[in-house]
Amino acid sequence: MNSMDNEIVKDLNELLRGCHMGAATFKEYLVEAQSEKLRETLKHSLDVFQKHEIELTSRINSYGENAADSTGIMAVLSEMAEKIKTIMADSDEEILNQSIKAMDMGLKACHDFIDRHKQVPEELLFVIHDLEADYKKVYRDLTELKLNNY
Repeated sequence: MNSMDNEIVKDLNELLRGCHMGAATFKEYLVEAQSEKLRETLKHSLDVFQKHEIELTSRINSYGENAADSTGIMAVLSEMAEKIKTIMADSDEEILNQSIKAMDMGLKACHDFIDRHKQVPEELLFVIHDLEADYKKVYRDLTELKLNNY
């Protein structure tokens, strides 16, 4: 595998770790959420994370590499910080605020990938744009819930 492919796989694994972290965090939020509309949105978000975990894993494997099956050492520290936020997210409003921030981070990660990898195969670019579109939808759904007082 050439150095460009190595960088692509490394960054795909970072996106995958983000999906893992998002799924773990949103599962925690689902337990705490009171509003049925918020719970439905969180369930849909978990479906989005699962869909993209499968797709990113497949793409990483297509390069002959192993996909990240957890959040990794550095991300574990971030995950611990997220757990603290999760514990502190004791209201639907705080769950919404933290969820919106998480989706914003995911969107930034998609943009960063696209900025760093201008010369990727078209089918991979489609996967990243699909991830970005799904994250945008979840972000909009969460923002709409917040604006409408869930």
